[in-house]
Amino acid sequence: MCKGFGTTLSGPALQWFINLSNRSTKTFFNLEDAFNMHFASSREFEKTTSDLYKIVQRHRASLHDYLRRFNREKVTITNCDILTAREAFRRGLERISPIYKELTKYPCRTMDDVQAKAMTQVRLEEDKREDDEKYYRPSRKIITPRSRE
Repeated sequence: MCKGFGTTLSGPALQWFINLSNRSTKTFFNLEDAFNMHFASSREFEKTTSDLYKIVQRHRASLHDYLRRFNREKVTITNCDILTAREAFRRGLERISPIYKELTKYPCRTMDDVQAKAMTQVRLEEDKREDDEKYYRPSRKIITPRSRE
């Protein structure tokens, strides 16, 4: 098994195997253990629901951006715990946001309810931004030689 092990490898793993000194391992178990120890830092760990606490709404970032980043991360987690996901979403929000206050006062039972409330708030923010752009007209002050005095 030790001799055949090299045929399953490629790249850096194969190079590591080739560089092993002759008779450095006596059993396949020892070879497997050495391999795992050498490449342990390269291994990707499975994400857990608690990793969602790392996603936070950046200062003055839109709720839509936060919602998109949160969902992108949430779908990569197998067996995502809904209770933890709901709380991680709420805690990641800016404390001054209306949706944070809403979810704190009236907690949702499902993640779908959280998403629905968040999307309602996103629509309100987008409508407000459109209204601000529509009605905002900067005043233009015309400077004449007389007004410079």
